[in-house]
Amino acid sequence: MARHRRAQRPSRAGLVTMTVVVIAAGAVVSRADTWWPEAGPFVTEAEVGEPVHVEPVRVTVHGARAATVLADGLNDLDSEGVWIAVDVTAAALDQPAGISGMMLRDRRGREYASSNRVTNPMIGSTFDPRVPERGEVVFEVPSDALGRFTLVVSPDAPGRTVPRAEAEMPLRVDEAADEPLTPRSRDLAEGQADTGARPEADGPREPSVHAACPPTRNDTVCLHRRSDAMAAAG
Repeated sequence: MARHRRAQRPSRAGLVTMTVVVIAAGAVVSRADTWWPEAGPFVTEAEVGEPVHVEPVRVTVHGARAATVLADGLNDLDSEGVWIAVDVTAAALDQPAGISGMMLRDRRGREYASSNRVTNPMIGSTFDPRVPERGEVVFEVPSDALGRFTLVVSPDAPGRTVPRAEAEMPLRVDEAADEPLTPRSRDLAEGQADTGARPEADGPREPSVHAACPPTRNDTVCLHRRSDAMAAAG
């Protein structure tokens, strides 16, 4: 005749040990945010006119301008605030890559993504390695946001296991023009060459030249930048 084994109750010492383990686990969970804070993006800071590597692209911001009306080629678009166009040159580093997003942060900490009311071809499409392309990224912001901004560039880096990288550049836009602003379309960066590899950690800057862009009615100020190596060669 089969006999059922009588279930054994855990000992007092075992219950105490289990209780201590549960309490300790709860304490670890409650302090996890303090001990292991959420990892944010790696941020690289740069100035206007300064090329910056932000994996997997290379970006140069030339300046910004603003207007109350935007000309998109078909119609003029009004805004309850102002339109801001940021002049950007970008290229992939080693393999085709793109910029997933750009954002303007004003002096109050308010953030504005690139406008979806217009086409922004510098965002969301692919750049070829070492082939700089230039265009303007358009934002729509309140009038009281004019002044100091920080441009945040977020590259598209699929498959990365580390936190994504970002680049931040300070900008200043104090006034909005009355005449319509026609954004610069994306095109090859005329007068620019990218002939060198990435800069070494402690080595000289990359041997590249950023020449003046041809002046146009809607163009921003184009900044000259030459590396020490190219200056010595010239």
